[in-house]
Amino acid sequence: MSTDLPPDLPGAPPSRKGVQRKAQVVDAALRVIGREGVRGLSMRAVAAEAGVPLGTTTYYFADRDALVEAAFRCHAQRETARVVAAVAAMGPDLSTADLAHRLADFVVAGLTEHRDLLRTEYEFLGEASRRSGLQGASSAFLQTLQLHLEATVSALGSPTPRTDARLVLAVVAGLEVDLLVSPFHPATGRLVRATFDRLFAGLEAVWST
Repeated sequence: MSTDLPPDLPGAPPSRKGVQRKAQVVDAALRVIGREGVRGLSMRAVAAEAGVPLGTTTYYFADRDALVEAAFRCHAQRETARVVAAVAAMGPDLSTADLAHRLADFVVAGLTEHRDLLRTEYEFLGEASRRSGLQGASSAFLQTLQLHLEATVSALGSPTPRTDARLVLAVVAGLEVDLLVSPFHPATGRLVRATFDRLFAGLEAVWST
């Protein structure tokens, strides 16, 4: 008699194919949310987007809520990595003006090449205000951004890095939300850069007193 384990034995480590197929479903869910919003997400829509049978989505995710939560965790991990990479690229000899320019570049990139990801992010954050299952991932994501920015402004001489980091993040979020609703134009980029120049000129003046 064969002693091989049956496929997909409960508790057994997932196969490489299974991991890839599950990631395929999550990626499809993120694309659907970026286009249609969280309310436009259904297991059938995700299966069609991923090009897999409907049973594949229900095999990996018990219901729509479980898929939404998995998609948010995936998005948060990817966006955290993007933010960390952006901060690391700033280097140790960053000036206040440099930080203003880099943050402006980051916001402009979000409004142009990462527009779908940005739209997805605010869909998730809005949904997290209504669903407790998303609040942990939302809080962890925002806390990571806060801590990285605190370290950056502290190195620039901020005597109140927690408050200043929160102020900068509020400006980032405000610009993203306000400007995401309209097509991006060259004047939009100039507005973003002027806003950060003004913000950090004011902060630098406060820090030097």
